[in-house]
Amino acid sequence: MIPRRVRLTGGVAAALALVSLVSNACADQLEDARLCTSESQRLERLACFDKVFGTPVAAPGEELSTPDARRSERWRQAYASLDSENTGASVLYRNTGQAAGQLVTVPALGVQPPRPLLALQCHNNITELTLMLPKAMDEERVRMGFGRGQTVWRVRDNGFVLSGGRGLPAIRTVKAMITGTEARIDSPNSRIDGLLFDLSGYRRAIEPLRETCGW
Repeated sequence: MIPRRVRLTGGVAAALALVSLVSNACADQLEDARLCTSESQRLERLACFDKVFGTPVAAPGEELSTPDARRSERWRQAYASLDSENTGASVLYRNTGQAAGQLVTVPALGVQPPRPLLALQCHNNITELTLMLPKAMDEERVRMGFGRGQTVWRVRDNGFVLSGGRGLPAIRTVKAMITGTEARIDSPNSRIDGLLFDLSGYRRAIEPLRETCGW
């Protein structure tokens, strides 16, 4: 019995040591990510995050080239902006006209392209905040937030778009977001939990959209 107890204790000690190493590694990674936010140039900042999180390099739109009738027009317009010239942009404004109105998109950091997009839309004088996904989610609703409590986001557009609300709910969320320089998603859903978005320049980018939608 004694040797068995010694072996068990040694196993527990090894497990605890492994947990300690992993915890230290995660802490170091988060600290490195925080240092990336001090980089003033957008492309360099994005490259810094990709290096920290070990993001593989993929060709722009590599997984988006296959036509999929389930993807909505606003989704197509948002991801169409991620061409070879804009793939490194952290915040991008586009006026798509009647197709999807005005869009401001922010790609998630530290994620293999095509990246999830935090998208603000003004279409037909209606403001909507969404999270657009490169792959559909098989859910009807998802709880998520940006560090200020979680709310229910509806899964729309055949699973490719999570909607945080239209009109006043969306406006309130955005106004709270623009007080900071980044937004991180908190959610029990592992696919989106921890997604980080660089909001440098976001307040200025959404000005035309705010003017059009009257807020």
